[in-house]
Order: sequence, then structure tokens, then C-alpha cells
Amino acid sequence: MTAEAASLDFDPAREAPLGGRLRRLFHDEEHAAFQALLRQAILQLGAIPNPSLPYLQFLLRFGERACLEPALLQSLLDGLRGRATADAGLRPVWQAVARRQEFRLRLRARRQGSLTLVSLGLHCLPWTLVNRWGFRDAPQFIALQNPFCLALHKAATVADAIAQDFAGYAEPALMRESTTPQGQRIAMRQDGGAVWNHHRGPAWLDPDYEGLRRSLALRAAAFRESCRLPGLVFLMGDSRIDLPLQAPPAFLAPLRAALAQATGQPGSRLILTSQPRRGGPAGLEWLDEATALVAAPYPHPRYIWANDDEADSEAGLDFEQGYAEALLACLTRWGLTA
Repeated sequence: MTAEAASLDFDPAREAPLGGRLRRLFHDEEHAAFQALLRQAILQLGAIPNPSLPYLQFLLRFGERACLEPALLQSLLDGLRGRATADAGLRPVWQAVARRQEFRLRLRARRQGSLTLVSLGLHCLPWTLVNRWGFRDAPQFIALQNPFCLALHKAATVADAIAQDFAGYAEPALMRESTTPQGQRIAMRQDGGAVWNHHRGPAWLDPDYEGLRRSLALRAAAFRESCRLPGLVFLMGDSRIDLPLQAPPAFLAPLRAALAQATGQPGSRLILTSQPRRGGPAGLEWLDEATALVAAPYPHPRYIWANDDEADSEAGLDFEQGYAEALLACLTRWGLTA
């Protein structure tokens, strides 16, 4: 489906089919069509007489996730201001998006040219959180989705996948199935180096993981292309590094060699972050001019950053903004932001 088709053949006054279609497009990885339809749904929101709370929450949260333009997000916030004041269910989501919007606008004003912030995993936080705080623009929601964005990885697997140009990364003979606590089928590498927890069910797994492998091949191509773009910065989350650093982590040298091969540059800018559950101080340390180490502890041991309600809580927003401010400090040192 093309983006144009998604934007033209819907009834803006019928919430249920529109909401269902948006969710299907997102989960089927029809990214351009999803983004186009989401824009139209926001622009035509006034056609729905009394939109439901879940639908409004979806528009607010996924407008950020899909890296929609700050001006469009601002129009959505302005349009929902009155309802958010009166509706206790909508208010915390609206307030969270409004707080992130302040940062997005500040970041946009400080940008100094191109910025290509590429996720290296090790889970989805460097993709999802960074999108909703405005570090990627709308085209990058599609262009920068690589194999590490929406999956769980070990750092050594990431380095090896890049070094091997993804050869053998997701071969059926190296994979097996697992089942989530909710009873959904997912795929993982037998060595535990990668778990594709966002590709669930037979559409992705049958036969021989065909749908998943097709998706990963497209994402691998996107990774190759991203490695040649201007303003390139690599970001790895939850790298389990304690500050102050005692010694470089074992995966760093192989990762640096792999990135040099992929980019054709000897010293790629790299941000490693750690999110310890046991707490501890936040901090930023520089291993060298091209490598930053960021400690961003979770608010409490049971914090789940991917839970929308927790992310939109005051504690969740404080954690996320601390993470975002640390990234901004790195970009400023590199001259990518003022």
C-alpha cells in the first residue's frame, strides 16, 4: 500500500475502522502508509464527534513514535488542551507529550545541520525513546529502522552482525522459537544473541521465519545506507557499563572495528548508555573524543520503560529527559547542536 492510498481512502468520522487500520499498518510494518494515515487522522480529528480516550492516547503517543513534525504535534496538543483539562484519563498523556514537545522544539532550534542517530540496540529504548524526544525527523522513522531497533541483542552479536554484513545473522538453522508469557510465538537465535520480540505469530514465523527474515533483510539494507549519511552518531542502550569506567568493555574494540568497516571511517561517533535498575548516580564520561559513556539509572528496580503509563509518569519523564539531555550534551560537544 502506498502512503497516498492510505491518506485518501478513509472516512475521518469513523473512529473504529480508522483506529484499527492504523494499528494494522503499524504492526505490519507498512511504515510510510502508517505515517501518512496518522497525519491525516490528526488533521481530521475534528470530524469525529466524541473521540474515545484510547484513540486520543494513540494519536498522541504514536505521533511522537512516528517522528511526526513538531508543528503537527503542537496542533494536536492545542486541539486537545480543553479535553485534557477536564479528562483525568487524558491529562497525564497530554502533559507528557507537552513536556517532550518543549524539548523537541529546543532541540530543533539548536540543531546544526544533519543528524543521523542510528540505534545499535541492545533493546528498543534507543529507537522508541529517542524518537519521541525529537532526535529523528519524519523521514528517518522509515529510513533508520535497522535490525537492532526493535529486538533484544547482546553487544557481541551486534558487533559480529555488522562485521559480517549480516551474513548468518538470522539463518533458520541458527534460530528457534519461544513463547511469550502471553502465549505469542516469537523467534530467537539459539545462542541467545538476538530475540525478535516484536515479530509475533505465524505471519512472521511461518514457514522458516520467512516474514521475519524478509523484514530483517530490508532493515539490514537500511543500516548499510545509514552508515554513509552525514551527521552520523551510533547509540547503544543498556550496555551494562558502570561509571566510573574501570576498563573498556570487551565488546568495544570489535564494535569499533565493525563500524569502521561499515562506515569507511576510522572513528565513528558512539554513545554507550547504561540503565542500571539498582540505581546510582547519573553521569557522562568520555572514553575518547568519539566515545561517550552515559549512566541513566531507571527510577526504581521494577521500572518498565516500555510501559506507556510509566513512561508518562513524572518519574518516567524525569528519567527520559535525563537520558535525552545527556544525548544532547554529547551532540553539542561534537558540534551537531549548539
